[in-house]
Amino acid sequence: MHKFKADQTMKSASYAFMAAQLLSKSETDELAKVFRMFDKDGNGKLDMQEIKEGYFEYYGRVMSDDEVENMFAAVDTDHSGFIDYSEFVVAAINEKKLLTEDRLKAAFKMFDKDGSGMISASEIKEVLGFKKHLNNKAIDNVMKQVDDNNDGEISYDEFVTMMKRNLAQ
Repeated sequence: MHKFKADQTMKSASYAFMAAQLLSKSETDELAKVFRMFDKDGNGKLDMQEIKEGYFEYYGRVMSDDEVENMFAAVDTDHSGFIDYSEFVVAAINEKKLLTEDRLKAAFKMFDKDGSGMISASEIKEVLGFKKHLNNKAIDNVMKQVDDNNDGEISYDEFVTMMKRNLAQ
């Protein structure tokens, strides 16, 4: 979980979709168990102290204050000062297990609203703009991050490359 970085909007949205819609019951049960173990006060959100103590109890590893702060900076995507269950799930899933061909195809289809086999800027705006109004500059930034051949659309191969980028880190 401490290696997760919410640095790419489209990648983060894809992970959230996969975590919410595509995990098996055993995977979600295990993540819920770990979250409940970390959530000492049972309020449904984790503060820095709960993360630090939970990490030691569950993983046997002491995290420094800097590591915990860096984790919060990456995982607390709504900047609430807490890690809620959905943020925890997205950050805690094992990327290598999550990124199966079937799950990648399903996530790609979530963006490819018209079924053309390509993701356009307007489709990105439709999917990512559901909670907030995204301006064209934000959409352009997403396209620059993912559209490797600069043709104005994102192919399935470009999408997979984006999802697997930095996987080894």
